[in-house]
Amino acid sequence: MRSALLDVPGVTRVQATLESGEAIVTYDPKTTTVESLVAAVNGAIGPLADLQYRATVKEGPRPVSAR
Repeated sequence: MRSALLDVPGVTRVQATLESGEAIVTYDPKTTTVESLVAAVNGAIGPLADLQYRATVKEGPRPVSAR
């Protein structure tokens, strides 16, 4: 799942935890969309042949301010 998200243009960071089944993704909203991220996860193949990922969005995008 992590590598599938990192392959999406505009994604700069992915923190994924298989135990909880969650990922935090940092991306450029000018380059990609949440829908593209969901599609990447849903199309990913897990480490086991029968493992299939299904993405849902827990919260909307939050802007990151430069300091």
